[in-house]
Amino acid sequence: MARYYPAIVEPAAEGFAVFFPDVPGCTSSGATVQEAARNAEEALQARLDLAVEHGEANPPPSELDAIKAEPDVVEAARILVRVELPGARYA
Repeated sequence: MARYYPAIVEPAAEGFAVFFPDVPGCTSSGATVQEAARNAEEALQARLDLAVEHGEANPPPSELDAIKAEPDVVEAARILVRVELPGARYA
């Protein structure tokens, strides 16, 4: 089953960083926004696969438009990141 999680891309010291409001602690980065987005997919997939392996429920993805802007975050982009989790449990 495919899920799409919202992610925030922000400028970093060297390139761009990505974080997932619905998945605390799951981050990624890249030299360009495009590279950061590709790396975000790998990071999110690995993080949610690990939760499934441990029998944990994954958080449901929020709607992209429902994510409120954080005043201390300079957003370069908001993206949806696709993950495929057959048999995954969602909270």
